Amino acid sequence: MGVREATSNRRRRAAVTAGVLSIVVVLMLGPVAATAPVETGLVTPLQNESRNDTDANGSIDDPNADESAPPADTTGDEFTPRSPVENDTPAPEPPLAVPATDPQIVQSADGNVTVAVAENQSVRAGETTPVTLEVTNDGDRQATDVVMTLRAVDGAVMFGPPDAPQPMRSVVVDDIWPGDTETLAVDVVVSDVDPETYPLFASVQYQIDTEGPADDEFRLNETDETNDTRNDDDDDEETVVRTDGPALLELPVDGSRAFDVTPVRDEIPVDGAGVYEVRIANNGDDPVTGVVAAIEVGPPLTSESPTAYVGALEPGESETVRFALESSSDAVETTTSVALALSYDAGSGNRASADPVQVPVSVAETDEDTGVDSVAPFVAVAVVFVLAAIWWFRRR
Repeated sequence: MGVREATSNRRRRAAVTAGVLSIVVVLMLGPVAATAPVETGLVTPLQNESRNDTDANGSIDDPNADESAPPADTTGDEFTPRSPVENDTPAPEPPLAVPATDPQIVQSADGNVTVAVAENQSVRAGETTPVTLEVTNDGDRQATDVVMTLRAVDGAVMFGPPDAPQPMRSVVVDDIWPGDTETLAVDVVVSDVDPETYPLFASVQYQIDTEGPADDEFRLNETDETNDTRNDDDDDEETVVRTDGPALLELPVDGSRAFDVTPVRDEIPVDGAGVYEVRIANNGDDPVTGVVAAIEVGPPLTSESPTAYVGALEPGESETVRFALESSSDAVETTTSVALALSYDAGSGNRASADPVQVPVSVAETDEDTGVDSVAPFVAVAVVFVLAAIWWFRRR
């Protein structure tokens, strides 16, 4: 019995040990299987059972198959995996060449075409003035299709027309040969601002032939009557578009013209007509010409001639102008006002206007019969007394 028990115990220990080892092996193989890499290649669809499976190299598993037979045609089989060559990343195609005839826009660093305000140019506050600008080609090649663009930074300086000023203005300039300068005029509209220098920004866009001859390689065409045509024997021009700027332009602004408006006769009768008189004085330092005064009236006043011509005024000189005003029948005694505006010549055929000024008008009850009709009864009585006196002296 002792021997059998010992043998039975050894068998139980062996069985327990085998079980423990089996559990350990299972626990170790489980994570390994879970972390095994997953094949990411395309899955080959199931083949027909009558066809032989192929290995990774495309060979047929059947040893009796003819190795010299051509591979099966897989054209049109969208599930067939691509060959390793097809799966490689294709080489990038070379970029398409830009046609030589298409202008390329580049930014010019040296500023071959420049813009400047001509000498002795200034504008006056409150006026629209043409300003002369000079566009110069400082490069060594002809600039064609030149377009100059001006930009204002605030509302102090704008560009014409005066009735609809704009903050930007573009002007087409003629082609400019190297070393030449083109001049142009731009109407500048200035608000009633303080006199000082105000900034403008100018940029120029143009085309040049980068493959053509430079300035010293041009030759004059002697057959041309003007003898000023430069030839380029190379017809295949490579043109680029350049943009120079923006460059800062300083524009001097002078003070606005000063006028003084003073009513001289400002009383209009109720339900009657009268003459309204105003004195216009030039308080500025410069003479002004073509001065015209205009009034704008409203109820209870009307005017059939709201415009009066003043003419030229030297500094400190004044003129009196008159307007015919009439009050309505339902008017009452009051003090109202009319807006009086002055316009004048600003040079170069332009007209400028000063800001309207409100001037007072008195509508009052007045004796309209202060003329001959109002004194006629008194004159008649006086005549009667004189005749009576003469008759009495003769009777004596």
